[in-house]
Amino acid sequence: MNKRFSNKKLTIILVFIFILISIYPLFAFLDSLPLRTWDESRVAASSYEMTKSSNPLVITFDNQPDHWSVKPPLTIWIQALSIKIFGPSELAVRLPSALSIMLLGIIIILLFSKLKKPFIGFYTSLIIICTKGILYYHFGRNADYDAMLTLFIISYAISLFAYTENKQGKYYLLFFLFLILAMLTKGIQALIPLPFILIYILFRKQFLEFLRNKYTYFGILGFILIIGGYYFGREIFDSGYLKAVYENELGGRYLKVLEEHQHGRDFYITELKNSLFTYFFWLVPPAILINLITKDKLIKRISNYALGMSLIILIVITIGKTKLTWYVFPILPLLAIILGCSLSTVQDYILRNIKNRKLGIGIIIIGIMALFFSPYKEITKHFYKPGEGEYEAYYSRHKIMNKLIDREIEFNESIVYISQDNQQDLIFYLHAMDHYGILNKKKDIQYLEVGEIVQINEPEIDKEVRKRFEYDTLYHHIQSKLVRLTELKEINN
Repeated sequence: MNKRFSNKKLTIILVFIFILISIYPLFAFLDSLPLRTWDESRVAASSYEMTKSSNPLVITFDNQPDHWSVKPPLTIWIQALSIKIFGPSELAVRLPSALSIMLLGIIIILLFSKLKKPFIGFYTSLIIICTKGILYYHFGRNADYDAMLTLFIISYAISLFAYTENKQGKYYLLFFLFLILAMLTKGIQALIPLPFILIYILFRKQFLEFLRNKYTYFGILGFILIIGGYYFGREIFDSGYLKAVYENELGGRYLKVLEEHQHGRDFYITELKNSLFTYFFWLVPPAILINLITKDKLIKRISNYALGMSLIILIVITIGKTKLTWYVFPILPLLAIILGCSLSTVQDYILRNIKNRKLGIGIIIIGIMALFFSPYKEITKHFYKPGEGEYEAYYSRHKIMNKLIDREIEFNESIVYISQDNQQDLIFYLHAMDHYGILNKKKDIQYLEVGEIVQINEPEIDKEVRKRFEYDTLYHHIQSKLVRLTELKEINN
């Protein structure tokens, strides 16, 4: 299929097609929904605070050093840069994740092109952009850590594989570069695939070559200086940080259940089958078989490499006591690589055995459309003017805050937010209000005063306010409302 084009020209064409296909599912309506509660809203708030920080090593939340999320700062730095460029908004903090997925697809195509297998990269990237788990909650369209982490894990994995094939030093250096970036993104989780990489090097009988390679020692030294420099540097400025890392990232989270995230041994397989890799899940076994029986030894090695790394990651995260859906995300592109290998094999078989080249190409194009039309349609439909569904009432609080930020609702006085409310997912919006000159402050219920304008978000909080005050409703949206306190009630003790 590529005889009329050089490998370089074909790669450029495939990258261009992938970019065109990925633009809508990655970027359309990216800022339509408010920030999700928990991780996304925390990361966004920390990113805004980083734009005001005089110490880039210390990540803060609500202007205090954050020992709940102890990840290194790369995602925060990049989101902070985006906020500097675009201002504090959902778009600004989500854009780096969406760009990470686009860049992941491009890098996969480019790296496999260097192995003279650009169609493996192309099919892999198409599968990635049609995979629910990659574009739904917590990943490619949210301001979390995992899109960037997966970008760097897959990039260092493929770079190392490329080096074992062609022995070009630049790929070994890329391996260490992406490994360091992955570690700076989400800490210890970036290292999970390394045991398999060591096993693979031993299996290929290249271990002694790596020991003799000067880049091995330059890479290890660079890793120690940069990663060690960050962790110990932050401990100097933020005492207790290393203890928090252990409790959250190492023995604490791995050896015991945190925050009630306890699930059975089949949790991740079930998630892959039912939620994350639904459309393609049952295609993986026949794809593995196709890759095993192909005469192309390189495709066999690529498929076995992706399969082995998937299994190692799956085993490690399954053994861990705390189980979260997003721990399995790096496996999704690896499964896509396995499928990409099989599709490339089928494509080559068709072109070799059908004498009429135009007919062969036509069959391939029809096959691609048949395989990808339904999942791509489902993905794009999901993101067309997305709504909150069952969570509409809860997220009505953010809708009101965005209307204040956009000056669709205006007051010339401070808006009071009640401290007993769930402040975690409000902090970013309070920062945005400060940024755009909209007065706001936080107060406990007992310190509220007659005449103040208060935003009430929870029915339970509303009951508490009503016990103490009469109020007039100034603006109402589903569950949340802006009220003016008009009269203090007599409270019988």
